[in-house]
Amino acid sequence: MNVTRRASICILLCFSFPLSARAEGLGSALLGGGWWLDMRIRTELADQEDLPRTASAHTLRSRAGYATGVYQGLAALVEFEHVFHLGPERFNNGNKPASPYPLVPDPDTAELNQAALRYDGPWGVSAILGRQRIVYDNERFIGDAGFRQNMQTFDAVALISRALPKTELRYTYIDRANRAFGRESAFGDWEMEGHAASAAWLGWSAGKLSGYGYFFDIDERPDLSSRTYGARWDARGPEVAGGWKLAYVLEAAIQSDYGGRQGNFDKGYYLLQPSLAKGPFTLTAAYEVLEGDGRNAFTTPLATLHKFQGFTDVLDIPPPGGVRDLMADINYQSAHVRPFDVIRIWGGAHHFSSDDGGGKYGQEYYAALGLTFRGVYGEIKAAAYRADGFGADTRKLWISLAKKI
Repeated sequence: MNVTRRASICILLCFSFPLSARAEGLGSALLGGGWWLDMRIRTELADQEDLPRTASAHTLRSRAGYATGVYQGLAALVEFEHVFHLGPERFNNGNKPASPYPLVPDPDTAELNQAALRYDGPWGVSAILGRQRIVYDNERFIGDAGFRQNMQTFDAVALISRALPKTELRYTYIDRANRAFGRESAFGDWEMEGHAASAAWLGWSAGKLSGYGYFFDIDERPDLSSRTYGARWDARGPEVAGGWKLAYVLEAAIQSDYGGRQGNFDKGYYLLQPSLAKGPFTLTAAYEVLEGDGRNAFTTPLATLHKFQGFTDVLDIPPPGGVRDLMADINYQSAHVRPFDVIRIWGGAHHFSSDDGGGKYGQEYYAALGLTFRGVYGEIKAAAYRADGFGADTRKLWISLAKKI
């Protein structure tokens, strides 16, 4: 019996068993929650030099859910998701490996996105059982792939403790990754035995220090199974000249073989990310390294990949030589530009090279505009990857509107 079915049974038992004794309180919890509907329509255009056709994907995603109120520390959540394309299917949705179109992994799907039971107990300890959204830190290792129309969720058991002052301890057992590509895709969902643990300390006013360990044994992709240990420091630095405020991120991790993976390997991950902020402006630079030796590379298969190493997704899975990514970004965000609630403009560039030998991979340039008006979020984003030793020239454009009710 998988985690989702166990969660469904547990939800029924936990909310029905005490009915005769506390019917009024239980009824209020069950009926006193809240509904939501989250919709997003998007057009994605993709042109890839080594494919004969340009992809044109028009998709609509809707999520509808309900969360109960709290009864003796217990609460439940259920959410359904529906994605379908509008008009002709002129894109490779991941189910057509021989397609002449570039990949746009937003296949038609209708599925149970989340179904979980949460218990908030004494001493600041919480437990979540069932299909759920899981995000660790900045989503570099575990995330919900929120950019894609089909959210990545997990069949899992999660434990969270805030019993110690200014400290958060987390452990998650993952039974299945319900990936953004959908059940029928060649990229598929993954049965797995996964363990994720982290300890974060917010005891300094200057930032957050966290350590983590991730152990992924993936049945369908043993070549991506791994054991990872690391530490991350999100720091808020002093004010520098002209009123600019300094912040920076330092992170390092080591990864090795685990579970069903064949052979031995040890690879590192390093991130240096300073930034300067003043008013609505933020300037960010980053140097990120995923080591490789020509046979194996450091990988992050459960990450929110679109956030890292370029919006064109050419380097989602690092080649065996690993990746060095030198990036610069400028961001403007303001809530004082009428008539919009929020306006955001950002753009930047990546320079990619191999960690094994330092050879060039290519460059990516991107720009985006996001507007929020009366609760409706609109975004237009463009990115272009210029190959210089890896992959093919790729250009992508996204136009989307989203509204949550």
